[in-house]
Amino acid sequence: MNQEAVFASKKRSFLQPIVGVTSFMFMSMNAFFWTLLVHLVSPLLLLKQSKYEVFAEQSFDWLYNGWVASNEWWFHHVLGVEWELDDNMQTDFQHWNLIIANHRSWVDVFAIFAQLRGRRPLPRVFMKQALIWLPLVGTATYIMGFPFMKRYTKAQIEKNPSLAGKDLATTKRSCRRLLKRPNSIMSFVEGTRFSDIKHQQQESPYTCLLKPKAGGVGFILQTMPQTIKQITDITVLYEQPNITGWDLLCGRIGRVKMMVREVAFQTRFWRQTIERLIRIENTFLLGLIYTGKIKICG
Repeated sequence: MNQEAVFASKKRSFLQPIVGVTSFMFMSMNAFFWTLLVHLVSPLLLLKQSKYEVFAEQSFDWLYNGWVASNEWWFHHVLGVEWELDDNMQTDFQHWNLIIANHRSWVDVFAIFAQLRGRRPLPRVFMKQALIWLPLVGTATYIMGFPFMKRYTKAQIEKNPSLAGKDLATTKRSCRRLLKRPNSIMSFVEGTRFSDIKHQQQESPYTCLLKPKAGGVGFILQTMPQTIKQITDITVLYEQPNITGWDLLCGRIGRVKMMVREVAFQTRFWRQTIERLIRIENTFLLGLIYTGKIKICG
């Protein structure tokens, strides 16, 4: 390697942390800007008149898309990130969509947003109730109709049996707005981010995947019965073996390829309870979803 190449490499290494901090500041201010607008629109929901509610919901969708689009502009024009999107994905704004994906890093979220934007309603995700206290972001997601859930542990239920089923009832109430018009709901079926340590601890039989968990999908099916017609399975493939959010902020992202499959949903699962879904996770998730995903990423 000649001296000019060495100097250029050192210069890039020196600048990357600066780029990362700048990206973090941009994304923070960007989130503040769009969530502030959400709060400004939110009083329209209090008027309880259909025309104002419809306008508010459309505005929330526009603001959500604006946040995603402005992030994409930064990733592409400033950081040079290029997502290899699956152009074969069908456009569908007429039905409710259950989106599932593998999970390696919070970078996945932005890659998935890029794949979905303009093709499906941008997804709502089930939020832990504690997240509502995040400044602006927590209340903005609540205002936009993201369903919030509060799960009780077995110990809590044993101590207070009246809590049994209360988490499901609470989440069903928070899903009422989602049922008024087609939306997308997203779930990472591995239940957590992939890591070599977790992979070894689970003794997962899959090269690049953790064992699937049916609880999250079961919870969605219980709270939104008979709305899901198909499952959209998104696989995010990274060129580099390890990926972090800091890599994205610094522009250290290699090739990222998206692959999308549509899996027909078996209506018999509408009648299953969460406990039953957990017991049949091998036939449900492995049979319908992982069979195809294994061929893609191991």
